[in-house]
Amino acid sequence: MKSLLIISLFISSSAFASLRVTIDPGHGGSDNGAVHDSIKESDIALGISKKLLTLLKKDKSFKPQILRTKNKDISLESRVHLSHRFDADLFISIHANASPNKKARGTEFYIQNQLPVDEENLFLAHHEHQQQEKTKEVKKSDIQSILFDLKKSQKVLKSYQLSSYLRKHWPQKKNQMIRQGPFYVLSQPEIPSVLVEVGYLSHPKERQNLKASWYQKKVAQRIYNGLKDYAKNQQVLPKKQ
Repeated sequence: MKSLLIISLFISSSAFASLRVTIDPGHGGSDNGAVHDSIKESDIALGISKKLLTLLKKDKSFKPQILRTKNKDISLESRVHLSHRFDADLFISIHANASPNKKARGTEFYIQNQLPVDEENLFLAHHEHQQQEKTKEVKKSDIQSILFDLKKSQKVLKSYQLSSYLRKHWPQKKNQMIRQGPFYVLSQPEIPSVLVEVGYLSHPKERQNLKASWYQKKVAQRIYNGLKDYAKNQQVLPKKQ
């Protein structure tokens, strides 16, 4: 009877321990990302990320870390390394989109791409978001180890579920897409990972919204609400007790 009580108390305490969330503001420093009318993607990503950090810090269910708090360069490898060192349970990368089509708008949620191993043009990062990696050669053996790792299949499923909970809190869901993409920061962490394109800087109305503090707060709140829903419905247990 005593052993059952101890087990029950352990499970209960685990369920209420804080989830570790890595917040990754895209770009930074010399890498501005997309730029329209002097509005930089790196600034938008940082503004929303800092507001999300504030929300998560107020909630004892979460223990967040942010990968940059100012406009500075941070490599993709460093982002992954810092998330691993933090022993994060969830990884959220914040970005803003752009398109030659001025009518393109909406939010997109990216999870790890599962591409055929023999696809010759396989790469780990979209050129728009990770230009600093263009000159780096990706070894096919590294790709194969990622694609054949059974843990990744479970991670992709969890990442899709997380994206679904995030998407639920956006209006006009027909404009909010869940996609797969070979982003470096998504393929490396062995935890549910999502890259959120919060809107299009190339769309006049979305650009004006994204630069406004009130709208950034709204976006951060949506992401926070999605994280809360995911943690509750998936009964996510943190790795650290």
